[in-house]
Amino acid sequence: MTKIKIFKSFIIANCLLSFVAEASFFDENKTGWHWYQNPEFEQIEVPHGTNKTIGEKQTASELVNEYKKELENRLHTAWVEPSFKNVKSYQELQKDMMDRAENFSEMWMNVLYNTPHLDHTLITPVNHKSRHLYFDQKKQNTTEIIQNLSNEYGLFFFFDSQCRYCQEFAPIVQLFSKVYNWEVIPITADGGNLKEFPRPLENNGIINKWKIDVFPSLFAVNPNTEDVIPIAYGMASLDEIETRIMLLDVTKGVKK
Repeated sequence: MTKIKIFKSFIIANCLLSFVAEASFFDENKTGWHWYQNPEFEQIEVPHGTNKTIGEKQTASELVNEYKKELENRLHTAWVEPSFKNVKSYQELQKDMMDRAENFSEMWMNVLYNTPHLDHTLITPVNHKSRHLYFDQKKQNTTEIIQNLSNEYGLFFFFDSQCRYCQEFAPIVQLFSKVYNWEVIPITADGGNLKEFPRPLENNGIINKWKIDVFPSLFAVNPNTEDVIPIAYGMASLDEIETRIMLLDVTKGVKK
């Protein structure tokens, strides 16, 4: 599918017009419209009670609202009385609506091609090869940031040796530590140990002081600033740890 077709489909699909406000048959079959390019469409009579004087130009919003009302009226008329004439009348205006949506999407792409800073796909690519390059670069940046943070932060890993979640989480914490060179301080809540951390520190009251009642728990700790930031309560994947560690770059820790 070409880039233009992708954007056409997206714009048309996301600009559907709700023909009936209340819950009804039409709520499950909404079609739509998107806008607004050429004001020289079929003229629709201005509703009674308008404040516009004769010959005064309508705004785009006013024209769109009248177009919407006329579209609704033709749909309702065709549904209540589905004659050839009524259905055809609605289809004609709906086709006009879809044509306008297509014209809009083409102009949208034209603007993006000529104004690169508005094109989000240059930041987040959509084609297969570019996406691989994008994610490779993102992964590389993440790795560099996390490795740099290891110079400032360590990890406090609180666990209960009898806890299955702790047992399953321990290898993930160990792997993170090896990949990014983060020091891990394991602290046992029950005095036992884990295979990955055979010589943990005993609880010296820190568990109560930090009000830790969920195991496993993982914290990033800056010994110089005494900042302590929760990374995980309960199990977390390696990706989740990485994502939360990245927040250290933009989030201030809370001193315990």
